[in-house]
Amino acid sequence: MENNFAVGDVVISTSGHDKNKTFLVVSIDKCQFLAIIDGKARKRANPKLKNPKHLQFVAHDEELIKKFNSPLTTDGEMYNLLKKYRKE
Repeated sequence: MENNFAVGDVVISTSGHDKNKTFLVVSIDKCQFLAIIDGKARKRANPKLKNPKHLQFVAHDEELIKKFNSPLTTDGEMYNLLKKYRKE
């Protein structure tokens, strides 16, 4: 299964209880599942693993991933940074 997502992509969930919510891809595991966070329900310490076929690409944002990698950035700040991509 080919997946075209990369770390730093902003995605929207297309299925599940988190449908239509906006997330940031923070890593990709060896089985091609994506670890995603939103800064509110899914925080840095506990990212959600999601099948890429249940996600829709929105944008790629290197600044978001730089902020994610900074130990000084809080989950609340990540949530606010994702706000510009949120439709909800």
